[in-house]
Amino acid sequence: MITIDWLTKIITIPTSFLTLVSGTPGTGDLQVNPALYELNVNALRLALKDIEDSDGMPFLDTHRHNTEVVLSGVTYARSFEIINGYKIEFDTSVYDHYSVRCVGANHNIADVRVANTASLIVGNSAGLISTTINSGSGLDGNQSSMLEEIYQRLGLALGKPLVQTQTQISTPDFELTITEAPGQVTVTRQ
Repeated sequence: MITIDWLTKIITIPTSFLTLVSGTPGTGDLQVNPALYELNVNALRLALKDIEDSDGMPFLDTHRHNTEVVLSGVTYARSFEIINGYKIEFDTSVYDHYSVRCVGANHNIADVRVANTASLIVGNSAGLISTTINSGSGLDGNQSSMLEEIYQRLGLALGKPLVQTQTQISTPDFELTITEAPGQVTVTRQ
């Protein structure tokens, strides 16, 4: 069972809350086959919410959550953030050396983790990185155009289909001609 020390703001996650994926739980530096556990970050969020709704009512929230969102048919991952000075500690009182792989959400657990002999495999994924285009920072117009063409060339631009034949690659914005010679393929922009 997850516990929260409200005074120290330490959230302790026992191995019993984790799912054993491989290896053998044990102790000591010379473990032959150290254990790999999995932490479902969304299950952690729900467990923390249950604690907040009972014993934790008078205390500050432990986390912030943004659910999955579907944009243009693509489901973007949920995000989970430990806030208000709380820290995460993986319990090493029973097994002192093991790894924890996080799944199910992007999170900041590595940033708020109490360091001990349990290791953490973060597993976050960036679906979009924002940049600002203005004078002195970000992408200039030429770089932005080149990036858009690369995006189209990969067939990723919505509403701008990529069409490829044996002799041509085209999108609504540009065409490339493909020519072959013995041992060589040449792609030329029109």
